Formats: sequence, structure tokens, C-alpha cells
Amino acid sequence: VVGIDMRDWNPEERADILVSELLGSFGDNELSPECLDGAQRFLKPETGVSIPQDYTSFVVPIQSSRIWVQAHGDLANARKNLETPYVVKIHSAWNLAAESKACFTFEHPDASAEDPKRRALKNTRFQKIEFVSEKDATMHGIGGYFEATLLVM
Repeated sequence: VVGIDMRDWNPEERADILVSELLGSFGDNELSPECLDGAQRFLKPETGVSIPQDYTSFVVPIQSSRIWVQAHGDLANARKNLETPYVVKIHSAWNLAAESKACFTFEHPDASAEDPKRRALKNTRFQKIEFVSEKDATMHGIGGYFEATLLVM
């Protein structure tokens, strides 16, 4: 464990393993891809391993009266509340689509991250995903989660 800003650290030798817990609740909302791309310079070339090795975020439209009421309940701040992402355990919601769809995938280490211009493009996040609801319903939001591969041996 190194207690210093990675932008200022110059190790004497490169690491065999780089472990990060920066995934956040959606797999990229704590700048994980940008941080891990920047930190991979600390890994030994060809043999260095990053944990996690990859992660993919998924989304699905949901209906959840409970979350809707809680977010909408404060009428003075309703608009702000309804535009704010909520981190919750989604146990009282109904998925409006048959299945979740992949949104973003990141892999580490990533050779394209060595080039700053390619790294900036690869970490740009915009995705258009279409869903077809199985039944008529009111969509209250979008449920999101991620799956990660920690280590493949």
C-alpha cells in the first residue's frame, strides 16, 4: 500500500499486481477507468496484472413505486431529487425489459491507454440503448449495476 497521489509517485521498480477498489456502484463512477489507465504505468510490461481485469456496466428500465415515492416525496426539491442518481439495493422494483443490456466495458491493463489521445477517446462515455417494454407500465428510472472479472489465471 502506497499512501501518495499516484501522479506524484515514482517507484523504484514496477509492480507485479495492481489492485483497485475504485469501481463505485456502476463500475465507472469513481473515475476508475481513468485512474487505472494512469496507474498501469506502474505495472511490469507483459506480466503485470490488474485486479479487476475488466468490468461491464449494465442498465435496465425499472418501475419502483417505493423509490419513486421516496424521491418525489419532498415536493420543494422534487425536480432535483428526480434528476439525482440513487445508490440503492434494488429489491422492490420490476424490470420493464426482458433483460439488462451492457452499457460500458473497460479492460486493464489496456495497451491503448499508453497513448493519451486514445485514452481520452476510449474513456468518453456516451451510449444509446433501446429497450422494448414487455407490458404497459410507468418507467420510474433506470436500474444499473456492473459485473467484474477480478482475475483470470
